[in-house]
Amino acid sequence: MVRLKSIDTFRGISVLVMIWLHVSEWWLSGDSKWFLDVPFFVTQYGFLVSYQFISGVSRFLFYKTGGSAIEPSEITNKRRIKRQFLVRGFFLLLIALIFNSGVAFSTSRPSEIWSWFILLAIAVSIILITPLLDTSKKTRLFLGVAFMVLNFSTLSFLQDFEGQSNIFGVLFHLLFYPTGLHPILSTFAVFLIGTVVGEVIYEIYYKEEKKRRLSLLKKKVVIPSIISGIILVIFVFIANMFRFLNLPSFYGIISALGVSLILFSLCVIIEESEIIKVNKKYNFIFYFSYYSLTIYLVHHLLYFVFLKSLNALTSQFSIVLAVVSIGLFLKLIYPKIGASISIKKIISKLSYKIVMKLEGKKESRELK
Repeated sequence: MVRLKSIDTFRGISVLVMIWLHVSEWWLSGDSKWFLDVPFFVTQYGFLVSYQFISGVSRFLFYKTGGSAIEPSEITNKRRIKRQFLVRGFFLLLIALIFNSGVAFSTSRPSEIWSWFILLAIAVSIILITPLLDTSKKTRLFLGVAFMVLNFSTLSFLQDFEGQSNIFGVLFHLLFYPTGLHPILSTFAVFLIGTVVGEVIYEIYYKEEKKRRLSLLKKKVVIPSIISGIILVIFVFIANMFRFLNLPSFYGIISALGVSLILFSLCVIIEESEIIKVNKKYNFIFYFSYYSLTIYLVHHLLYFVFLKSLNALTSQFSIVLAVVSIGLFLKLIYPKIGASISIKKIISKLSYKIVMKLEGKKESRELK
C-alpha cells in the first residue's frame, strides 16, 4: 500500500485542531467566550471538512492498493474490497448512532440521535462511495461539484422549515441537522474530491518511475491543488465580504476545501522533496493520525476536567499540556500495543474477517 507520511501529517493536524476547538469550547468560562472566535475562525475557515477530504484520499488509495495486493482474480478482489467498504461503513454508522444516542440521552434531546457529527458523515460517505469506486476521475469530480451545488440549493429551500414537523422539516433534519457541522451532501462532495486526488497520487506512485514522481506531483497535484485552493479562498473572501449568500456553513465548507487542497499539496511536496525528514518514531503528529478515531471518541472525557472554569490564557496553556500528554502517552504505548486500541484498525480487521467468512460460506454453498 501507498503509505504517504503527508496523509498522516494532514490527518493528525486535523485531529489536533479538533481537540483545540472542542476543549476550548468546553473549558472556557462565560467571561472568556469571546476567545472562542479565534479557534472557531481557524477551524471553520481551515479544517471544517479537512478530515473528510483526507478520508477520501486514503480510502481510495486503500481500494486501489488493496485490490492489487491480493493474488486471486482482479474482479474478485475488487468485489472483496467493496464489500469491506460497506461493512466498514456500517460499523462506523453503528458507532456513530451509539455515540449520538449518548449525546441525545445526556442532553435530553432525542433529535441528536441523527445529527451530522463527523463519524456519521464519514460512515455514510464510505457507504455512498462504494458503487462509485470504479468510475473515472472526471465523473467523481463532476459528482463532487454537483453534490456541493445540490447541498446549498437544497439548503436554501429547506432551511425555513427547520424544526417543523412536516415532511420538509423532517427532510431538513435528515440532510442538514445541525448545519454548522457536517451535512452529508457537502461533506460527501469533499470526500469525492478527495478520491480524485487519491487516484492521481496512486497513478503517480504506482505507474511512474520514482525519478519522475516529483515533477509529476508538481504538475498533477501540487500546482492544480494550490491554484484551485487559492481561487476558492479568494472567492469565499469576496463572497463573505459582500454576503452574496446567507447560507449556513457555505463559507466555511468552501474555504475549508480550498485550504485543504493547499495544505495537503504542500505536505506532499515537502515529503517527496525531503525538505523536512522526520522519522515516524519521533513524529508526534503520526500518533494522532494512527489513533484518530479512538482519540475522537475518548477525548470527550476532557469535557468534565475544567468545565466552563478557565480564562482564555489558562485554557490554552492547559490544552497544550493535555495535547502533549496525550501524544507522549500514545508514543509510549504504540511500540507495546500497536493497533490494539486503534478503533480504525479493529474495524478494518473485523470488516476483512466478516467479508472472508461470508465469501467462504458462499463458496461452500456453491460447492454443494
